[in-house]
Amino acid sequence: MAPREADDIFLVGDTHQRIYDNQVTLGVNIRGRSAKLTLSYRTTREILGAAIRILEGTDFDDLDGGADDLAGYRSVLHGGRPRLRSADSWDKELDLVVEQVQAWHDVPRESVAVCVPTIDMADEVVTRLARRGIMAAKITGDGARGVEGVHVGTMYRFKGLEYRCMIIAGVSEGLVPRSAVDTWERTDRLRHRRELQRARSLLFVAATRARDALTISWNGEPSRFLRPLGAGGR
Repeated sequence: MAPREADDIFLVGDTHQRIYDNQVTLGVNIRGRSAKLTLSYRTTREILGAAIRILEGTDFDDLDGGADDLAGYRSVLHGGRPRLRSADSWDKELDLVVEQVQAWHDVPRESVAVCVPTIDMADEVVTRLARRGIMAAKITGDGARGVEGVHVGTMYRFKGLEYRCMIIAGVSEGLVPRSAVDTWERTDRLRHRRELQRARSLLFVAATRARDALTISWNGEPSRFLRPLGAGGR
C-alpha cells in the first residue's frame, strides 16, 4: 500500500481497540493519504455485528482528522448469533461457563477461551473447570501457562489473540464498566467519558477474539454496554 522508497512507511491502527490510557501522536500527516479497511476475515458477520452494537453511542476518531462510525464494516464469514446468558450469582454463572465449554466438545480445548473482568475471577474459572475435569491454562503477561487446555484470562490479556469459540463471563454492571468509573461523572466529565469509552473498547476487543462462536454471560444486572444486544435483566 506504500510505494517501496527510501522513506516509505506503512501504519495501521484501530481506535476502537484503544484500551490503554497512553495515546501517542506520531506527527505524520496522513490526511488524504489513508484507506479504510472494512472487510473482516477474523470473525463472523453475526459476531462482528454484535461487537459493533456494543460501541453504540460512542465517537471514535479515524486517525485521519475525522470520525469513524463503523458504517460499512462487514465480514466474509457467517455463523450463529452470539449467545446471551444470565445467572443469579457468580457461582451459578461459573456453572454456565462449564456447561458451555462442555457443549463445544468437538472443538480443541486450546481453541476455546474464557475471558473475565478480573484476575481473581480468572483464577476461579480455572479452578471450576479443573474441578469438572477440564484442563485450563491461565494467560499471564508472558502468555498462556501451557499450550493445552482452555485459555482463561482477563480482557486485557486477549488483545491480539484469536480463538474459535469464546466466552466472556462476568459482564455485569459494576464490573463492566467497573463501578469506580462513575465516580468521575460529577468531578471530571471528560475523564468519565474517556474511561467509559475505554471500557467499551475493552469489551469490543474481547468479543472480536471469537471466530465462530461467542457466548456472553453475567450475573445480577447486565452491563449497560449489553443493552444494544437486548440484555435488559435476568
